[in-house]
This record gives sequence, C-alpha cells and structure tokens, in this order.
Amino acid sequence: MSKWRKGPTTAASQCCFIETAAKPFRGSNYRVQPAEPGKIPPLFRRGSWWPFYSVLFTGFLLFFWWFTVPAGAAKTHLHQGGFPLEMETLLTALGDARKPANDAESRFPLTLVYPYLAYDIAADRLWQETRSAHIPQQPQRIIPQSIGITEILWAICPRERILAIHRSSRNPRYSFIAKTLPASLPSYGTGDAEMVIGYRPDLVLTTYYSDENFLHQLKRAQVPTVQLGFFGDLEQIVEQIRLIGRLIGEEPSAEQLVDIIAENLQAIRAHVADRQGDPPLRVLFYDHMGYVAGRHSTFDAICRMLGVINVAAEQGIDYFKQIDHETLLQWNPDRIIVPAESRLDRDLYQSRVLAGARAVQKHRIHGIPGVYLLSASQYLVASVNYLAGLLYD
Repeated sequence: MSKWRKGPTTAASQCCFIETAAKPFRGSNYRVQPAEPGKIPPLFRRGSWWPFYSVLFTGFLLFFWWFTVPAGAAKTHLHQGGFPLEMETLLTALGDARKPANDAESRFPLTLVYPYLAYDIAADRLWQETRSAHIPQQPQRIIPQSIGITEILWAICPRERILAIHRSSRNPRYSFIAKTLPASLPSYGTGDAEMVIGYRPDLVLTTYYSDENFLHQLKRAQVPTVQLGFFGDLEQIVEQIRLIGRLIGEEPSAEQLVDIIAENLQAIRAHVADRQGDPPLRVLFYDHMGYVAGRHSTFDAICRMLGVINVAAEQGIDYFKQIDHETLLQWNPDRIIVPAESRLDRDLYQSRVLAGARAVQKHRIHGIPGVYLLSASQYLVASVNYLAGLLYD
C-alpha cells in the first residue's frame, strides 16, 4: 500500500508511521507574514528524506500495474468482515470537517512562506526549498488539480467556493468523494488549461507533478496559483491540510480535520492493541507482477503501526522487488495482501507451487480495493482501518 494514484497523480506514500500515530499533530511548518515577504524560515524536514526517494518508483510500478489489470477486473471488492471503526462512519467524518472561520477575510492579504519538497524526474533527485505565496484576498473561486487536494478541500472548504475539479476526482476507482460530487460541478482534464483560465479562478492549487505547459499557461494568464510539493507520509499530509487551510482562510476547519485524523488513528491503534498475538502476524503484500513491498514503503509503515511483521522487510528487502512463487512459499507468510482488482487471490489459491503455503491452506489471502491503496489525503486513515480489518477481523 504505497502512494498509488492514477498515472502522475500519485501523491502519498510512506504514510502512517507509528511515531506519527502515537503523538498528536501539533505545530506547523509554515508561518504567516505580513504582505511583504520576510526572512525565510529553516527547512522543515523531520529526519532524512531518503525514504521518499523510493516513493516515486512505487508510483511508476503501480501505474503499470493499474493498466495491466485484466479488463473485467475493475469492479471494487468490498471487505465483508468487520473493521476497527465502522467504515462508512469513518469516511463521513473524514469527508466533512467544516466549521465557521470567524473574521477570515481580515487576515488577508497575507504572504505564506512554506516548505516545498521538489522532485526532478529526469535527474531522479529530491531536494527541499522554501517558497512563498502571496494571497491578496480570501479566495472565493478555487480550483484544485489533484484528487488528494480535492478531497482535502471538500472536507474543509465551503463547497460553493470550489469552482471546478479535475475529472479524475469523479472516478470511484481513485477518489473517495466521487459519488458525493454534484453533477453540476464543472470538470476539466489535464490539458485543459484554457478551460481553467476561462473559469476566472482566484486560486488554483497545483502539485509538484503538474504539467509544465499547464503551469506555464496559467502563469501567462496571471492566474493566481500555488504549487504544493511532494509529500510522502501522513504527517506531511497533515502539513498540507494546514497549509491549504491557511491559503483559503479556513484554519478552524483544517485543525478540526487534523483532530479527526489523530482521534481515529488512536482508536484504530487501541483496537489493534487488544488483538495482537504473540508472535505477531507475518504479512506480505504481493501484486500480480510478483512485486513485494519492503522497507521504506507505505505498506511497511502501516504494518509497523498495526504491530505486524512485514515479511519482505523481514527478509531484508528495501523498497520493491519481484519474487517468484518458490520464494513466496519459502517465506511462508501468515497473511498475503493483494490488490482486489487484480483477482490475484484466485490465482494464488490455484497455484500448485503454493499448495502448501500457510496463507493458501488457511484461506488467508486478502484483497484491498484500489481506492484504499491510492489514497493521497486524510483518507489514508481509512486505508489503515481497512488493513486492520483484514488482519484483525
């Protein structure tokens, strides 16, 4: 379970680390200045950024996986057992944290200096820089470009201020809010810069992977744009939520969403703590191309949070690696997690090589729907809840 989004819209991996869930989300890594920029603050990264480097490989891997799934396998398979938290209730809580923002307009104009994690695809290089965004007045005509940003906005922003969305946000294979978006809300495509300009937005929220031509056209048209950097764990998603809250003058709603994230993660962890065995479960993610997720992957981070052993990490695998069925049998995990849309569980159960594998004999191969694998927003909490439900039902 790593930062998997359709094509370039991959955005969140290395999420839900144990230390993130074990402490409340406090503080902020940006600061508000008067209208004129001032001194740039120190870089914000907590620890090494190296784990983020692996995230990009994950995205390209899953991009290939997503479009090689058999044509008839796109139907989402829902987990029929229980979850630590009732899923619909959790999704509803994560989907609406709006509360009044008193005197928000009085805080504009403002200039935000914020940390930006940049990624150069050609050079395969990540680095950190600081950027500033000048917002002359509270934005009332906002357009988000990515699914993750749209999901955050939908939870904290008065919805009449959202002017249009990228059409990928309407696809339930990728978006948690696809079914709640009104048909009357305009949609645009990746190359529709002229359409976006024609909507006359006063703020467009783009990402580190936004198309350069799209960004160039917005700049030439003098459309107010703020580009959000790469983020790879839940703590940085929380930073994104707070930053977006400041940009649009909805700080109380952003903080309420942060609280919802922390409270529900704590509840999931409490549920898991009551059910952990000794020794802990040995769990392996395995996709239809034979790739497993090792250290520095989202799947590994969630395994550690849930108190289980990621077998690939146990075997010394960093990032992602292909293994054959003979190796899978040798490692012999208690549970195997597969993408639900791949129907890989059926193939593994029918494999002669794996007939003696523990997970096969005990029917402990579980599928997770792609929308939970691809989450790049506050809905990562739902992804954690889903995996915990599979392991501790």
